[in-house]
Amino acid sequence: MVIVFFEDEVRKIIQVRQTPSRNLSVITDKLQSFNLLRRNKKPDLVYLFNELKMQNFGICLLPEPLTIIADTLSYVEAIPSYITEAAQFLSKGQAKKALQTLNSASVKIPDSPWGWIVAATAHCRLKNFTVACEVSQRGLQQVGKNTHLFDCLGVAFCGLTDYANAQNSFLHAIQSDVHNTNAVVNLANVFISQNQPDAAFEILQQGLKQNPDSSEIRHLFVQLHPAWIQPLVGGKLRLRVQAPGDQDFLARCFADQAFMNKYHRFMANSQAKQGIALKQNPRYRVLKQKSVQWIIEQAISDSQENPRYQPIGLASLAEIQLSHQRAEILIGFPESAYRGQGTPLTVMLLLLDFVFNRIGFNKLTSIVYGDNPYSQRSTLALGFSQEGFRPGQLRDLNTGAWLDIYDNGLLQSDFRKQARLARLSGRLLGFDITRSRTETTVFEQ
Repeated sequence: MVIVFFEDEVRKIIQVRQTPSRNLSVITDKLQSFNLLRRNKKPDLVYLFNELKMQNFGICLLPEPLTIIADTLSYVEAIPSYITEAAQFLSKGQAKKALQTLNSASVKIPDSPWGWIVAATAHCRLKNFTVACEVSQRGLQQVGKNTHLFDCLGVAFCGLTDYANAQNSFLHAIQSDVHNTNAVVNLANVFISQNQPDAAFEILQQGLKQNPDSSEIRHLFVQLHPAWIQPLVGGKLRLRVQAPGDQDFLARCFADQAFMNKYHRFMANSQAKQGIALKQNPRYRVLKQKSVQWIIEQAISDSQENPRYQPIGLASLAEIQLSHQRAEILIGFPESAYRGQGTPLTVMLLLLDFVFNRIGFNKLTSIVYGDNPYSQRSTLALGFSQEGFRPGQLRDLNTGAWLDIYDNGLLQSDFRKQARLARLSGRLLGFDITRSRTETTVFEQ
């Protein structure tokens, strides 16, 4: 199975994050349910790990008491041994044993926040959310404001679907300690669950200023960045994210088998899913689908104030892997009239500028079917390098024929050296896309 290909990496995450090893099977199930194994590519493991954690605790991530204790030992009073023992059981996935250890201690120290943190976390893991709320609130009354107890309280409220109180709890957690990155991510997820992407992005942006090295905050920040949905314009062409009003045009594209054979042979079978995706807030496309789907439009009026456009093609960034700053590009035009005259070239230049200069990816890939040699030549002419050829890699679901696949890639470092792209973009777009922009990319923000 393909699972074995990255099982070692999953085990590393389990070890580092102190997740019970028994969850390896859960992770593999998650992979299949999220369709992360398509085309034998590794999944985004940071995203996968967070999905695994959140599946049991609603939309939020629980604190890791043992990790917190280890990180604070150098400047906090010694942690009572019975609490450390309970935290160790909790880190192994033994929440009930952790509670038994706390309750059976001959001498308890209620003034220490750590016992309350472990107890609240254990009850959340057992989905005893009401009890977790009570424990967290009693702990706060006993020890005063504590960022991790507020965090536990927020998770418990999320488990009860009380998002208003969850939001307040996470805000208190951040106010108590701006470096509580777990609370920042949790609060952002609460806003996302309430379809408030702008509020979520603002929280992440503020959190990133205080915690620039937090990969968890940055990971979510990049996915929610408004740059993903801003239109790309060059001459009379515009690329905008797909919307519900595009359903008819998409249906015609998916029904055109000759076109789909060149664009994406297997996408037509997911038309129902595509319709569901169009109804979602476009700010969540990268977060939930790991892709961006554009409609390519051409201006049919010369009005500068209110130009009118007609759809002529599709473009996508698929298989987005933020941890590796890599994505796959797809471009297609159902009508042959738009496949020449510089239209595909202009679209590709707009996307290359977006990928490398606006978002800041390190690599762009392109997969070309073996029966489309023209597309393969065009891809190489744009500076991509052929990195592989896989004969009989896929099977056409309609004809049963086995398909060859070309693997192509373009690194940002090689993109910067493309003199031909510099000349073409200067002529078609009015600027040299191979030069870095003055503003920072999304990944650098």
